[in-house]
Amino acid sequence: MKKFGWLILLGSQFAIVAGFWSYDHVNHMMGNQLTGDAVGQYLAYGRLAGLLAVLGILFQLMLIGRIKWLEQAFGLDRMAHLHHFTGFAIVVFLAAHPFLVTTGHSMQSGMSRIDQYIDFCRNWDDVLAAVIGVAIMSASIFFSILVMRKWVKYEIWYYSHLTLYVAVALVFGHQFEVGTDLVGNRLFSGYWYALYAFVFANLIHYRILRPIIFYMRHRFAVDKLVSETGDVTSVYIEGRGMEFFPVEAGQFMIVRFWAKGFRWEAHPFSMSIRPDGRKIRLSIKASGDFTRRIPGLKPGTPVFIDGPHGIFTSASCSSSKVLLIAGGIGITPIRALAEEMSAAGRDVILIYANRSRSSIVFEKELDELVEKSKGNLKIVHVLSDDPEWAGEKGRLDKEKISRFVPDIPEREVFLCGPPMMMKLVRASLSELNVPKARIHFEKFAL
Repeated sequence: MKKFGWLILLGSQFAIVAGFWSYDHVNHMMGNQLTGDAVGQYLAYGRLAGLLAVLGILFQLMLIGRIKWLEQAFGLDRMAHLHHFTGFAIVVFLAAHPFLVTTGHSMQSGMSRIDQYIDFCRNWDDVLAAVIGVAIMSASIFFSILVMRKWVKYEIWYYSHLTLYVAVALVFGHQFEVGTDLVGNRLFSGYWYALYAFVFANLIHYRILRPIIFYMRHRFAVDKLVSETGDVTSVYIEGRGMEFFPVEAGQFMIVRFWAKGFRWEAHPFSMSIRPDGRKIRLSIKASGDFTRRIPGLKPGTPVFIDGPHGIFTSASCSSSKVLLIAGGIGITPIRALAEEMSAAGRDVILIYANRSRSSIVFEKELDELVEKSKGNLKIVHVLSDDPEWAGEKGRLDKEKISRFVPDIPEREVFLCGPPMMMKLVRASLSELNVPKARIHFEKFAL
């Protein structure tokens, strides 16, 4: 019900914008522009495309703003899907707006489209700045596509996205200087200002103020580093009043280590132990330039924490019987959940898939959790490429899941691992008639 309420609230913003736009153009001083001549229609629909582009961009900023109330209502995976879909819609609106408006004005003035566009840039207030802003947005979208295909580094994508704030500032002015809908309607312009204020108030609070407040309150710092496997290092973080830091097993946080070579980058990592009110443990695999430098961190290094984030927690589980599935470093949130759920008396089975025994993270810890669980936790290791392994071998598939977990229909499932593995496992779970509502997953693709 809460989710439905937020959907209504967010969706209503598009209805409000469309309502203002249609009222202004139906009651235009030159007559109804929605049913009038071609010039009026080009201009009317061009303005609508501009309004929807800006509304979509503001919506995107909310989706990437790590805004807690949105995250708790929808979950990060749904927000990521919506972010991608909205991005494509924005591209269409950004292309349609200048084309339609330029076409309408060129028909009105008798200029060619190119001359009319040049006239906009030279003589219309703040239009040139808006053109530059749209160019920056287009570049940011282009880099997003490249990073999705893994053609550029995460850092390039991250910094290109920061330029979106500059782009939004550049396109802001022309909306109120030459935007007919806003210039001629005080109520609409007041709503538009309020919309900007609401979005940026949320961004400033959650992306800037909240991490600073948490640091000032807890003084997070690196306590020690422990090598788990050849390429996985655990970073233990301590601070003041840690029992009051609101983190749950299964959540992740975006951390910035305040040291040379680290401070200009912030990356997301999952908690790998159940919170105990004394420390946080992040277990990090060396998979890029940043993560390969992690073993060089020094104890005492200050840490800024943005989070915790995510609803991949036991609070979202209503069943007393649970199946946990992890692949590779996806074990980090799963290990924390296994500890918490088994300690709470739930019947937990953990299937952990890896290539070889040397890549199993927390092997000894997991054995200890089984011993402490009093029969509540069972672990099955599946290795795909280790000839010397005496246990289960091969890829995790429908046959193995049904054999390891014959009562799978009675269990809720928590899944975390590489994207391709998760796609295949989710397909297997669907074939085993596990309802989508009982499958919780977190994509791990850093």
